[in-house]
Amino acid sequence: MLEPEQRTPKPILRQVVGWVVVLPLMASFVRLPFPLSLPLVLGVIAAAVYGVRFAWRHASRRVTVLAFIVTLLNLVSLVAIGYFSILTGLYQLSRVYWYPYYSEWLYWNF
Repeated sequence: MLEPEQRTPKPILRQVVGWVVVLPLMASFVRLPFPLSLPLVLGVIAAAVYGVRFAWRHASRRVTVLAFIVTLLNLVSLVAIGYFSILTGLYQLSRVYWYPYYSEWLYWNF
């Protein structure tokens, strides 16, 4: 881990964000039947854990803590609502709750 006053280099930051945020988000768009999706889910979670480990070795403490929190949120999202990306899970929940209001507004205003 870097010293507290050192900044994380941009290539390291991009790689950590790619492992922890972008890869689970991209993989969540793939729809596979249950037996085939299990290795995908396990691989994405393993990749996010690798991103945290990579951040622990090469990034600052703030980046490491952020990567750890996002990975935990991804795990909670997987267990709670079945999506292994917290961003996709929040999108699906917002679609469920906001769609009736939005569609009614569209119907009465156009």
